[in-house]
Amino acid sequence: MKRLKPKKCAVCGDEFVPFLSTQKVCGTACAISLGKSNIQKQNAKAWQKEKKIRKDKLKTHKDYLNDLQKVFNEFIRVRDKGKPCVSCGCMVNGNGHASHFFAVGSHPNVRFNEDNVHVSCVECNLHRHGNLAEYSLRLPRRIGQERFDMLVVKAKQSLLKLLIPEIKERIEYYRGKIREMKKKAVV
Repeated sequence: MKRLKPKKCAVCGDEFVPFLSTQKVCGTACAISLGKSNIQKQNAKAWQKEKKIRKDKLKTHKDYLNDLQKVFNEFIRVRDKGKPCVSCGCMVNGNGHASHFFAVGSHPNVRFNEDNVHVSCVECNLHRHGNLAEYSLRLPRRIGQERFDMLVVKAKQSLLKLLIPEIKERIEYYRGKIREMKKKAVV
């Protein structure tokens, strides 16, 4: 019979010679302690899952729209990484901002339109309120005149009301696109 090498106890840290190769603790007291800690970890995991479910049930339509906006803005920053500011043309340091050509409040129907949102420097987006005069000159060059004209038409159309399942679907869609683009950037 092969003699097993001494191990350190997973609970108390004392060195012991195990009877079995899978033995993790030195004795009964440590085994009971390890079992209790494993149960506590399982309970904590279960609570985290339950808490997430409860939080989702409490979310409003506005909460889901805000979640989608965060994911969509991240998508825009990843998509436009390395591109200059759409308004002033300077290179965007760091993450930059996802700048809307047509404002979210007055044109909610193009809020999540990829042609309406592009990376912008902090100076243009925050301090110059989007620098729309320059944005309107540079946007047709970036996306093409035909797509720009379609964007203008869409912005004037009636409101787009997304239902919660559609919002969740878009969140997953953009998360997938972000993962895909980040993988391509690494490779």
